[in-house]
Amino acid sequence: MNTKANTNFNLKMAEYLNEQLAIENSIAERLVTRIHEVSFPDFRQHLEQNLRETMGRQEMIYQLIVSLGGRPTDTKSTLPTLKMPDSHRIREFKDTVESLTDHRKKEAKLAEEEIHKIKEDIMVEKAGVIAYKILLRIAEQANILNATPVLKQSLEEEESMSNWITDNISVMIDYLWPKIESALIE
Repeated sequence: MNTKANTNFNLKMAEYLNEQLAIENSIAERLVTRIHEVSFPDFRQHLEQNLRETMGRQEMIYQLIVSLGGRPTDTKSTLPTLKMPDSHRIREFKDTVESLTDHRKKEAKLAEEEIHKIKEDIMVEKAGVIAYKILLRIAEQANILNATPVLKQSLEEEESMSNWITDNISVMIDYLWPKIESALIE
């Protein structure tokens, strides 16, 4: 393959990696927030580990982009979220007003919000697994060998966190559900 083709492949790969770097930048910011919000010590520890891994991925991707002749981005991407329909927002406002006078309802609301955020956590992690599988396959197809170890490590880290959340979701729901249930039984 000629040098111009290699350069084009490298720059295209750097472009794809910049997209992922923007996602990792957003994930790092989200993880900082989640670490302070989460009510499970074990989950908090896993989120802290995930943050360390994310920061490591940011650095590895940054260096890889530079080595491919690209310019790393400092932008942030929009992460997947669960948007509730407007009718839910009206109910949410009503529940918030009612919960100001009822401690059980307030605890139930916080538990529901935590479940919602856990669903978003797993969406983000699963999206990361898919993204790294795609990037790894592109690097293999374009024969960009210096990218594959970084992408394989990133994929393994994403799979590990995704699997941990999936494996522990029952424990988290078992902890949160009684708070929701107590507000429903009046």
